[in-house]
Amino acid sequence: MSGPGALNREEEKFVRDLITYLYPKKDYPKAASTPLVWGKRKIWLKRNIEKDAKSFRLRVDSSDWYYPDFVIWIVDEENRTQTFGFADPKGLALGAHAGWGEYKVVCTQIVPHFLHEEIGPVTIDGQAWTFRIRGVLVSTSSFDGLREQRKFLVRDGDDVTHPPTKDQFSQARIVFQEPRAEDYIPDVLRLLVDDNDLDEVMKFGAEFFGKSAPVHFTSEVQADLAIRYRKARTVSDFTASLVEDYVLPSADGKFGWRARQKRQDQVNRLITAADPAARALWEAWPAKDQPSRFLLEHFSATL
Repeated sequence: MSGPGALNREEEKFVRDLITYLYPKKDYPKAASTPLVWGKRKIWLKRNIEKDAKSFRLRVDSSDWYYPDFVIWIVDEENRTQTFGFADPKGLALGAHAGWGEYKVVCTQIVPHFLHEEIGPVTIDGQAWTFRIRGVLVSTSSFDGLREQRKFLVRDGDDVTHPPTKDQFSQARIVFQEPRAEDYIPDVLRLLVDDNDLDEVMKFGAEFFGKSAPVHFTSEVQADLAIRYRKARTVSDFTASLVEDYVLPSADGKFGWRARQKRQDQVNRLITAADPAARALWEAWPAKDQPSRFLLEHFSATL
């Protein structure tokens, strides 16, 4: 196959694997107008042609436009939910030079949450529906080849870098294309319809770049994001810092351990800098597990 919309080997494998997973008995619909079926959900799969005026595209900061390879529209009538999903099989070892800050990665992780605010409520036949935009990068680079690259390392509570596990890559919306469909297609579909802990952080983060950025912070995560937003030069820098600091859990499984420890280290430097006023404030602070909120409340001007 040649010309606009032609599939390379990895893209063709993705399409075949999706259909193979959904229809193991090969009884898939033959007409292009008939949706695929995933349980009680219907799926429309469409090739997204790069630089076509009718194609879906995303952009962040001053990057080029990003055209994911496939649109995967999932309709769940029972729960009145539509997911405008996209998937992009890509070689990330060479095709994501900036790692977690690469514009294609950032467009997959946080930019859909920007669009959600712009779209607003959706009503179909007088009934309210949930409308979501979610994406997945399908790495055609191997897990072993990608995990050791410095641009994709993540940090622990002591600020030591580590290679991510497959599950941690998945949290960051990167799934590896495996030889067998059943070993990766379920993860792709799950990421399109279900959000994980990092997605919830990205939702909060997107609010800072919206029309009405939050000014009151009721949680430690929101306060940490507010500090990061002040320091970030770009959306890409902001998003990359979230992945690096939130994905790796503590030894007892606490999510976002590095993020919290980073703020605790800041507090520790303040109270050990021969500043009795700072020490007194911290001693009186009732929520010792929320150092970011402490910093914003008492040292906002210096952050």
